[in-house]
Amino acid sequence: APIKGSDKFTRPKNNNVGKPYPIAFEEFYENKGLDFIAFGDWGERKHDSEQFQVAEALQTWANENTLFIVNVGDNYYQTNNDLPFNDPIDHEGVLSIDDPKWHTYWLNVYNGRLKKIYWYMVAGNHDWYTNVTAQVDYFWEKNIRFFLPSLYYSRKVYFGPENNKLAIFIHIDTNPFYYPYKSYESKDDMKRNLLTFNFNHESEIDNRLKWIEDQLIAARDADWIFVVGHHPLVGACQTKHPSSYLMYKFPPLFKKYNVSAYIGGHMHDLELSEANSTTSVTYFGVGGGGAKGTDTCGDATWAAPFTFGFLRINIPHNGDILYFDFIEANKTNVSPHISYSGSFCSRKYHCK
Repeated sequence: APIKGSDKFTRPKNNNVGKPYPIAFEEFYENKGLDFIAFGDWGERKHDSEQFQVAEALQTWANENTLFIVNVGDNYYQTNNDLPFNDPIDHEGVLSIDDPKWHTYWLNVYNGRLKKIYWYMVAGNHDWYTNVTAQVDYFWEKNIRFFLPSLYYSRKVYFGPENNKLAIFIHIDTNPFYYPYKSYESKDDMKRNLLTFNFNHESEIDNRLKWIEDQLIAARDADWIFVVGHHPLVGACQTKHPSSYLMYKFPPLFKKYNVSAYIGGHMHDLELSEANSTTSVTYFGVGGGGAKGTDTCGDATWAAPFTFGFLRINIPHNGDILYFDFIEANKTNVSPHISYSGSFCSRKYHCK
């Protein structure tokens, strides 16, 4: 495994998965570039969903250079929403570490290279609608490739010549920032889970924001900083979305600490807000993993509404420039293909 000491992971004794994992995980990819795929909103089997279509495209694009998957959540959906959210057969999320959906929605769907590499996960709202703790338990008790040691954790990823380049990944749970406990009324377990993790108190949410800022301060000398969460911050989703609640606190923080990119989903499409004269942060929307398509946030640099697909990121081993491709994987007579590409420079390297 690329993760240092992965045979010695220690689960915190408090067992509250809402608490950040206390130390950063370290990974080493010496003399390699950083090549990974990001996507989310995938585990759905409704009419007009295309999980299998996207999975086939992923298998085509993932190769021996693909080091890992960055997943932005909504891992398991309910098919028939007329049933109770916790129906024993067809339910939101998973009910336990032995839920058949681990096989039918993940292990038996993504093959080839995707079956060998780590998936660095965050939880989406559909994962919270039932037993989100079970997804963390699955990592600790069943399969560390489903990498979710806590709802908040960070990674130090060393790569390049003699591991002299450093990328920091901060994986966060945005649900407490998106859904207000006091006004939440849907008949599922979101509100119960918010209460379980003490997110009924805004002070506890502020503690997570402080943890995120602490990680950003600690990452000040990194070549790259990536923040990964479920809910979107592309374009108008930063300010105009009706459920934004406390999400507005993130962009100023990311700008202050010169974050390279935020990778999110929730909107079932592909979209992008590139860094510009007002912010150094690039915002990716990668929610095209298979759930039925939706419209975009709006006010984006580029967007493909109602589009299935994923994002491929490559940083060559010199570590100075990031290249990205949005891969469209709609079910048409056109093979999966690049629909938008771009690049930007590291925090230490100034492009000409």
